Amino acid sequence: MRYQSTQSKRRFLAGVSCPKCQALDAVVQVNITEPNLDEYIECTKCGHTEHRPDPDAISAKNHLEDQLARDAMATGTSGTVKFKI
Repeated sequence: MRYQSTQSKRRFLAGVSCPKCQALDAVVQVNITEPNLDEYIECTKCGHTEHRPDPDAISAKNHLEDQLARDAMATGTSGTVKFKI
């Protein structure tokens, strides 16, 4: 049996830009196994961290977007466009 380390594992993500500072090739994926399972990304330049979204939250968001699209098609209107600033 292989030795299983309980320390966090860090994997470099090539070609990925930081969502905050836009630094290219500065993002690592961190997997923690103890005390609780956790996974997130971290920028080595600015320190920005971002956790993986909860699967239930993703499902609820997708359901809401699908419902809005169906409502727009049923009424013959188009959806609202929101621009990020």
